[in-house]
Amino acid sequence: MENELTYSALQAIGMATGAALCASLGLMQFRVDRATGGPSGYQLLWVVGFIWTLGRFLRYTLQLAGLDEEASSVRLAETLAWSCTILGPIAIGRLLQARLGMTSRLARAFLGFTGVASILNLSLFAWVGATQALELDASWYPEASLYVALIVTAIALMLYRVGRHEIAPAGSTSRWFGRGAFLLAVLQVGAALLTLRSSWLPTGLHAALSLIGEHWAIPWSILIAVSLAQTHYADVVLKRSLWLLTSVSIATLASAFVFNVPPGFAVVVTTLGCAAFMLSAPFLIRALNFLVDRVYLNRADYLAAANLFEESVRRVYDQEQLFDAALLAVRSTLRVGARWIPAGDVATTSTTALASISVETDNRPGYRLEVSASHQARTLMAEELGFLNAIGAHVSRRLDAIYFEQEQRALHVREERLKRLLTEAELKALRTQVDPHFLFNTLNTIADLIGSRPQQAERMTERLAECFRYALSRHARELSTLDDELEFARHYLDIEQERFGDRLRVQLSRGDACGNESVPSLLLQPLLENAIRHGLAPLREGGCISVAAKREGDYLRLQVDDDGVGLRPGFQDKPGVGLRNVTERLHALYAQAARFAIGSRPDGRGTSVTVLVPLHGN
Repeated sequence: MENELTYSALQAIGMATGAALCASLGLMQFRVDRATGGPSGYQLLWVVGFIWTLGRFLRYTLQLAGLDEEASSVRLAETLAWSCTILGPIAIGRLLQARLGMTSRLARAFLGFTGVASILNLSLFAWVGATQALELDASWYPEASLYVALIVTAIALMLYRVGRHEIAPAGSTSRWFGRGAFLLAVLQVGAALLTLRSSWLPTGLHAALSLIGEHWAIPWSILIAVSLAQTHYADVVLKRSLWLLTSVSIATLASAFVFNVPPGFAVVVTTLGCAAFMLSAPFLIRALNFLVDRVYLNRADYLAAANLFEESVRRVYDQEQLFDAALLAVRSTLRVGARWIPAGDVATTSTTALASISVETDNRPGYRLEVSASHQARTLMAEELGFLNAIGAHVSRRLDAIYFEQEQRALHVREERLKRLLTEAELKALRTQVDPHFLFNTLNTIADLIGSRPQQAERMTERLAECFRYALSRHARELSTLDDELEFARHYLDIEQERFGDRLRVQLSRGDACGNESVPSLLLQPLLENAIRHGLAPLREGGCISVAAKREGDYLRLQVDDDGVGLRPGFQDKPGVGLRNVTERLHALYAQAARFAIGSRPDGRGTSVTVLVPLHGN
């Protein structure tokens, strides 16, 4: 009795594990099939496995709970389990169609044949259920459905061998799957036939063969999912399968040897409870993930690789360099071929690409990162696709940043150009204020001299012509040389000396300054004019004006002194046009690098004006 309870408990635990595994695989396959439009053979396979394992789990659990085999609930659970055979032939037909192609005539004809086989199973199922009062385990239906499945499978294999020239040659994984599937099929079909036909077997051997025959869902699910299912989630299948099987195995051992739970319904509840608790253990999840990723699949650390790529392109400001860096990261990490193509370029799209990742940007044409197989290529599973999506996201963000920085630089260049044009316009406006002001003052002086001293007026007119030749020659140039500016100052002072005679004395000195240093053109004229008009003209005896140039470190010092009446009270509040022009021109040309100062001379008599401008080399 104890052995029977143990056997039933193991059956119930195994069936619960198979149901959970098939449900997990079915859910992942459903997400894949949603994009292809319609259930695939794999989806139907997981449905068949789930119906079988769920029905058998309910049957064994109800019996362990104390119900008799003749109870209606036990028979309903038994009927639910065997109803999976109705969908079995159709699942095989869909699997063959997926291997040979959806439009293959052989596959479509065989799919029709499997529909007929499923109807036959349904008819037999209904007849036996009605005549045997739903006691299918003890009827001839299990053996009949097994023969139908064997016939359908044999025909499918023959059609596959005939039509396989239409598909790509199988690689090493397919050959491995073929050998494994053949051995597993022989083992389970042999165990099922021996269980059904050989009542003379010893009890222990019969129980073992029954376990092998009934628990086909777990090994076939793992084998098919890892080997033939969509490779995009095969690694997830492997991880979850190991996660589930490890948890159930540890929980079973703990219930039997640690907690000493008596066999029967109690051990089923305890084992499933412990397994559910272990499934939520983070350390077990991390350990199994590490086992699959690092040991079995020999994967790189994709998270670290994606973070390294993001860090390496953070200072990349060129689109081509960004694309080259992304290709290098993908090729070196996944060992695949990769290329960039425009998003709308359908002509260059490869039909054999392993994956294609879209990279979208704001208001710009998009791109696609197309990955193809190489002689070192690894299978693209969920983790690999996640790495590709991370690379695509980093490229998309960096492209947006590059485009934004380019727009900002272009905007900055436009702003600088507008500022330069504005500065040039302001300088020209200031020059037009200086030139007429000097002209009007000089013409008034000549007009005063024409009647009384015509020869002096003539000489002043000649000096005026020389001054304006200089002014007109510098009209388009904002800078002049120190020698030219001092020469212009001499001509201007000659004109004023004709007017003042002995009352005006002049001193010009270049000092240690180079004559080719750049200075603002016509900068000295308004300073000399102010010194004469406001400093010396009010004095009967006149005075002296000195103009001196001198190097002071990285600056050129220009100084205009006079020993006249000095500064009038409040001149800083209302400076004249000439002084305003000088300060505004200096600011326009040099910003804060130039200096302008006006004050009294050290001896307290007269005025001193100092201008500091950067030397040409600075």
